[in-house]
Amino acid sequence: CSTAGMAALAAATNINGVTCVVPAFNASQTIDACLASLLAQRTDLELEVLIVDDGSEDGTSVKARQWQARFARLQMSLRVIRQERNGGAARARNVGIEHASYDWILTCDADDTSRPRRVAALRRAAETQPDAKNTLFGSRFSRHPPNATARYAAWANSLSSERLFLERFRECTLIQPTWFFHRALWRSAGRYDDNGATCDDLRFFLRHVGRGGRLFRVEEDLVVYTLSEGLSSMTHRKELVKCRVAAFVKQILDGMWKGRKIHVWGAGRDGRCFLNELALLGRASVVE
Repeated sequence: CSTAGMAALAAATNINGVTCVVPAFNASQTIDACLASLLAQRTDLELEVLIVDDGSEDGTSVKARQWQARFARLQMSLRVIRQERNGGAARARNVGIEHASYDWILTCDADDTSRPRRVAALRRAAETQPDAKNTLFGSRFSRHPPNATARYAAWANSLSSERLFLERFRECTLIQPTWFFHRALWRSAGRYDDNGATCDDLRFFLRHVGRGGRLFRVEEDLVVYTLSEGLSSMTHRKELVKCRVAAFVKQILDGMWKGRKIHVWGAGRDGRCFLNELALLGRASVVE
């Protein structure tokens, strides 16, 4: 290995602890399973779990604090931050990352669970990848219920490393509940947009890639991702298309391919929605 390569690897392996940030709103029915899965992590790293209760009205904070003694017995930290008013998951994530004790951040939703090897597998990935602090890590995942969005799950879990980048305007190729990243990446990507708009995870993801950030998926199923009615899992398709098109215009049409013509034919439903949104912006001519 070259001197430069050794230096890059040394920088990537400096992981002395991980903070798992869990935004929670009215999550009293799911927080126990989430915390049990984090308590069961098989790792020798310092692990902090930070629950950001986003104005819950169902005793989420009380239930989460009941786990603190169990975490302490295993020399793990569980902290709960209570926000008096609901401000959305994006704001809660930002608050959690701001207050994290460690620079390496693990994301987890309050209704999802993590496999016991999750922290160890993501740590190993970060230790073996160059430029790890500029890399958004993720993993394969399972769905709950098992048949939820089966086509999307099969597609996302099958993407090659090249397709993670190439298909970024189709969907979020690394789903947020599996993410692992350095706090410097969060700052460089402009934090989560916490203005109440939808698609905060997709916009964060696209900004990260657009500025030259890397993507890496661990080829293990490390998260059980729950389909929750009314939450970001159900974001309206039109809002998702608008987010993707805005990034495509900035990064491609006004960026690397500025001045070039792009011809699209044989587009399916999603492709037509994408082209129609471009046409509304005056950036495409659609011929049926």
